[in-house]
Amino acid sequence: LLATTHVEDPEALRAKQERVQRLSAQHARVHACEREFLSAAKSLKSLNQKVFARPDEAHHEADALVKTLVDSMLSDTEVAIVLMSDKLGGDDVYDHSLNVMLLSLMLAKELKAPAEAARLLGMGALFHDVGKADVPENILRKTLPLTKAELNALHEHCNYGVAIGRKLGLSHEGLTIIEQHHEHVDGSGYPHGLKGPQ
Repeated sequence: LLATTHVEDPEALRAKQERVQRLSAQHARVHACEREFLSAAKSLKSLNQKVFARPDEAHHEADALVKTLVDSMLSDTEVAIVLMSDKLGGDDVYDHSLNVMLLSLMLAKELKAPAEAARLLGMGALFHDVGKADVPENILRKTLPLTKAELNALHEHCNYGVAIGRKLGLSHEGLTIIEQHHEHVDGSGYPHGLKGPQ
């Protein structure tokens, strides 16, 4: 008997090789992005520890972090979204701040915002919840519904955040983000019940 060898169609072989290369490149991007995300989470923990003791240093590190993420991680937003959903940072508080910053920067990129506007947005988003440092821990961690007094104390984190943001030397835009990140277009938000255009 003669052995028959299967010769793959050159076009099909080329398509398979291209698919393998694409998957390999995507895998490499995921790993690079994962390293960047974990590094960002670590940097965020470090700078949050310096917010009160060394505000100038915290501001400088935050600015560098925002610039790094704009330059590197956001080059592949699909991968960044997957990593955010995987919660690689491991700590809810840091994950949330990092995710809000990344989503804000992705939106700025989609809207083709100038680099400086994206940087200001990133800084405000990164520190949007910094005022929670002045809210009692038992309120932040409570799983049952908050009392009216507890809710009022929680709502104050926006105002506390503005005071901390001033100490950090954040821009007017950054302070506005911190102050208004819980406002709603229908006026039902806080701390000022601001309404958007009707």
